[in-house]
Amino acid sequence: MDEYKPYLDERWDEGCTDAWKLWEEIIPLGYRGSYGIVGAYIRKKGRSPRPVIARPPAPRVVPKWILSRPESLTEIEHSGSRPSWPTAPSSTP
Repeated sequence: MDEYKPYLDERWDEGCTDAWKLWEEIIPLGYRGSYGIVGAYIRKKGRSPRPVIARPPAPRVVPKWILSRPESLTEIEHSGSRPSWPTAPSSTP
């Protein structure tokens, strides 16, 4: 089972948490163990903390980012959550 853990971990990180599906995927790779072993490994992973993934901004926040002057945004709004858009050249000399 140990040689299949990296594959199972990779698929888990991709969002596949169905032990049966994962077991079916590793059988063609040469796994000869039972479903129960794979199921126990996946159940154990289910209890471990998942990595924190940043949520996308709410739809009403994006127009504020686009329409606001950068200096008027808060530190949180300005630091990394806002995509960097190219600035248009100023129309005044």
